[in-house]
Amino acid sequence: MKIKFLGQSGYVLKSGNTEIIIDPYLSDSVNRVAGRPRTLPVPINPQDIKCDAVICTHNHLDHLDPDTVTEINEKQFYITTNEGKEELKKLGRENAAALNVGDSIKVGDFELTAVFADHTVEAFGLIVKAENKTLYFSGDTLFNEKLFEIAKYKPDVTFICINGRLGNMNVDEALVTAKKIGAKTNVPNHYDMFESNSENPLLFSENISGGFVMEFNREYTVCEKTTEFSFDSRCSNL
Repeated sequence: MKIKFLGQSGYVLKSGNTEIIIDPYLSDSVNRVAGRPRTLPVPINPQDIKCDAVICTHNHLDHLDPDTVTEINEKQFYITTNEGKEELKKLGRENAAALNVGDSIKVGDFELTAVFADHTVEAFGLIVKAENKTLYFSGDTLFNEKLFEIAKYKPDVTFICINGRLGNMNVDEALVTAKKIGAKTNVPNHYDMFESNSENPLLFSENISGGFVMEFNREYTVCEKTTEFSFDSRCSNL
């Protein structure tokens, strides 16, 4: 399994012949709407996206981005919330499925399950399974003890928000949550896209077992031991 971090909460995952993209923010729309410029370059041209599914965990600009969506092929398949599906319809994108918490959907080699998130709008976290690996993406969520129930999925890796503003956990809350979930590798996200909404990821990664900070726009291999990442198929313990 290959994975690339697109900044904020965005990821590209590949397994076999299947590719999915989670929460791609590939424009500067937040700056246009709210005066907050992106601090990272756009890693992918939206017009080049030809994946099996784009997952938008909720209807906020940095997760379901109209400026990104309207540049992607109009036949692209999306998975999102009910509110997100309505927004996509307004943008002329009809090929979309809405998931409620607990719903699962199969996309090629990936099995995707929507799980609890406590945000300012309808939102879900995401369990991704493929190749006998289980990954948890928190999306945007406030601290809530219901998140501890993610432990039942036994994720090998968590990708968890840490910025502590605008409806998200702070570092201390993310550490508590990740420790309760119990994955052996824990990756912070949602800390890097806007100066007004950033955090030091080392405050998370250096205070938890298996803490790991992914480099922006660099592809990693998720190794078979599931507690490791690697470069160029060379696995090394974290």
